[in-house]
Amino acid sequence: MAGPNPPSGTVFKEAERILERAKESGVVLKLVGGWAIQIHCTEHDFCDREHPDMDFVGLRSQYQQIVRLMEDAGYHENKNMTLATSVSRLLFEKPGDSEHIDVFLDFIDIEHFIDLKDRLEIEDDTVSVSDLFLIKTTISRLNEKDLRDIVTMAKDLRVGTDDSRGTINESYIARLCSKRWGLFHDVLAALKKTLSLLSRFDLPEPDEKVVRERLGSIVEAIESAPKSLSWRFRALAGERLAYRRPVEAERVTVEKEDQ
Repeated sequence: MAGPNPPSGTVFKEAERILERAKESGVVLKLVGGWAIQIHCTEHDFCDREHPDMDFVGLRSQYQQIVRLMEDAGYHENKNMTLATSVSRLLFEKPGDSEHIDVFLDFIDIEHFIDLKDRLEIEDDTVSVSDLFLIKTTISRLNEKDLRDIVTMAKDLRVGTDDSRGTINESYIARLCSKRWGLFHDVLAALKKTLSLLSRFDLPEPDEKVVRERLGSIVEAIESAPKSLSWRFRALAGERLAYRRPVEAERVTVEKEDQ
């Protein structure tokens, strides 16, 4: 696991077990979300918290292998979710247990579409830190935990212009935002909100300065990147037209199958 002090907790231990099984089976499976961010954080007193769920990203081409892997680990595929999402998102449950696991295949499309299919080999156990950062900053209704996650990544990770391990690639983020106005709008809003509320986290002055500089660098990269023609046309309509998937529409209600 990345980081000098890997997180602990029963949920994370289970995530470790699944990641090890995936490696042994040749299945590409990477953590995404809170646990993935915590793996990369170096100051656990600041970022340490329990996350109720574990989420993974895998390859749709390995759908059958993923199902076998999860079944061997004691989980049951909810086929209603598989069908409802056209095999783009899987839900695994333990019979008689409230514990469940989401596995996104090839991409994440909650409020904004993020294609991950060709980006799952950058880090050992998680999706790339650039994608972790991007996914977190696409959340339109950031809560305190989301803001802390963004601050954690800016504080503990490098910001650069390539996909080196442990590096938030501002060029990659800026390039995606330069093609899609909606993504540009929400990522920039999240970064500026984080900067405006940074003082509430009571960081030591040197750490706060680093976070401001790194987030500011990403903001500058996004704003200065040349925009595509489709971006410029879409920008004319602004917020008058829908530019993100409503969160409510993503909440697929899936009845549990008969065990």
